[in-house]
Amino acid sequence: MQAELHEALNDLGGRQGDGLLEQYAFYTAAHINRAAEGYVYLRESRRVEASKHLVRTAIEAFIRLQCIRKHPELLFRIAFTEFNEDKKWARSAKGEDLANAMQAIEANWVAFVEGYRKRYPEHSSNEKELSLRRAAEYAGMEGYYDSHYRLYCRFTNAALRASIGDLSAFDAEDNRTMTVCALAAVEALVGLGASAPNLASLNQRLSVNV
Repeated sequence: MQAELHEALNDLGGRQGDGLLEQYAFYTAAHINRAAEGYVYLRESRRVEASKHLVRTAIEAFIRLQCIRKHPELLFRIAFTEFNEDKKWARSAKGEDLANAMQAIEANWVAFVEGYRKRYPEHSSNEKELSLRRAAEYAGMEGYYDSHYRLYCRFTNAALRASIGDLSAFDAEDNRTMTVCALAAVEALVGLGASAPNLASLNQRLSVNV
């Protein structure tokens, strides 16, 4: 599935996107591909425990990708959430550096809003943060968030059970989870016009193995 994702991304290389939604789908799929590439490399190198740290980032991208595919207008709230996170990050600076950073962030946001409203006048410009949990709800993935996302948060958050290997009973979920994330990314790219000739057979194999 990762190889199919890689080829689908290459197939779209050099094409001009139609707008922010298409760009978001493309770059989110690319983010999932990078996580999947690293995962495969670590697995082939028998670094199984290290590979688990890449699963959460793929799930987060997967959830937001599915959210936007079902509710394109929520892209604005995702952008607003990241804008606020940038401001929180910038506050680690001091004095003139802080003032310059905040000014640059605000200028970027103003430019984004202007461009977004011109491209998508039918969308609501709701300046309200969108948590990953809420994105999962909009995507119809609440169960997946509560099960798989919470599981792999244990590894990235250095939970004791994850650190001592007490979650090994769930090892079978690793490959399936990354494959499902890659599948969603390929499907999104196909929606943008990418070729994925092996998608149907890969999807069938996944359905049989799950």
